[in-house]
Amino acid sequence: MDLKNAARKLWHSDVEEDQVYSGPYLVKGGHMDILVRSPRQFSDVREYADSLMSGATLMVSFDAVDSAMKNRIFDYLNGVSYIIGATVSKVSENLLMYAPNHVEVDKEAVKKSTRSWLGR
Repeated sequence: MDLKNAARKLWHSDVEEDQVYSGPYLVKGGHMDILVRSPRQFSDVREYADSLMSGATLMVSFDAVDSAMKNRIFDYLNGVSYIIGATVSKVSENLLMYAPNHVEVDKEAVKKSTRSWLGR
């Protein structure tokens, strides 16, 4: 009998020996911050790259920049992502997610949730 079942038996006398709690057990809850950023100029991007290299996940919206600036920022962050092994996922036309290599991204789930969120 494990600790969880022993505690149940201690506090609830009606728990029989064969009535065991089979889970799920939460061993340790993780905490992940997702930084949502909307650059206005190229100088903003260095901070985003530093955050990504420190292990943060980024959502970058390109709504506030023109096409040429979008391409510069995209190239810069993709270069950083390549170097550190991060994953780049397109969430929508102007929204990208950059996730470091220790964060698992289910691209199919991103596509499905994006379609429902955008109403497509």
